[in-house]
Amino acid sequence: MLRLVTLGIILTAAVTILVTLLRPPPLRAQQEESYCRPPLKFASGACVAQCPAGYEDRGRVCVFRSLSR
Repeated sequence: MLRLVTLGIILTAAVTILVTLLRPPPLRAQQEESYCRPPLKFASGACVAQCPAGYEDRGRVCVFRSLSR
């Protein structure tokens, strides 16, 4: 009986760890862009007044534009 309880605890811990590791991370950029108060825009982890060179202005968000295409 003690073996079954121990096995159950181990399996529960293993499943909990796997679920935690396999869960997708939150979309950090979407969370942080809401912190930029207008008229600021969110670009590469910071609130800026204008999109930097190489970034495309998409309203409240500046998106990196790859020039290698």
